[in-house]
Amino acid sequence: MAPPLTENPLPVAAIVLAAGQGSRMGGGKLLLPVGDASLIALTVRQLLAVPVADIVVVIGVYGLAVQQALQGLPVRFAVNPDPNSEMAESIRKGLALIDPKNIRAFLILPGDMPLVRPSTVRAVVQALLESDRTVAVPLFGNRKGHPVVFRADLYETVLTFRSPQGIRPLVHGENARPLSVPVDDEGVVTDVDSWDDYRKVLWLWHARRSGTKG
Repeated sequence: MAPPLTENPLPVAAIVLAAGQGSRMGGGKLLLPVGDASLIALTVRQLLAVPVADIVVVIGVYGLAVQQALQGLPVRFAVNPDPNSEMAESIRKGLALIDPKNIRAFLILPGDMPLVRPSTVRAVVQALLESDRTVAVPLFGNRKGHPVVFRADLYETVLTFRSPQGIRPLVHGENARPLSVPVDDEGVVTDVDSWDDYRKVLWLWHARRSGTKG
């Protein structure tokens, strides 16, 4: 794991979404190996290296296996028992464990995005807190990615929001005005929804390790 960028954690809670089945890849994709870790463990390690003040991992059908993969790491777990629920339900489960009075912002990151650099998370958070906006997203090229960062002021709004599009209208809706933060980090748009995606993650991870890819 990379060393923390600072000794003082950012006043941010991270919700890591790990309750999905990964059925398009036969199930359990978050347990696939990347180097000496699993996808989910590498995702969490990147957040620990920021560092952030709190990490809540939302687990579901593969919950026990995910907990085992994260054994020994300083994270908390929320449970979404319904494998057919929308991602927004997992977000609500994670938010329920967070006290917004103790943070200035919270972020949401899918568990299958292990290549988001700690420096990227810090840049997006700092850009949001120095702005007049309430939501920020990283921008790689012309593509918006993850994590999505919300000011703590939006805690109740996100927790209680209901829409057929999940929380997407809060981030990309007509009145959302998200702050787009340009980053040189392909990891913000690199997730694992297919075996080709997984091979790309492995290639990028090895390229970064060898210093040939930013």
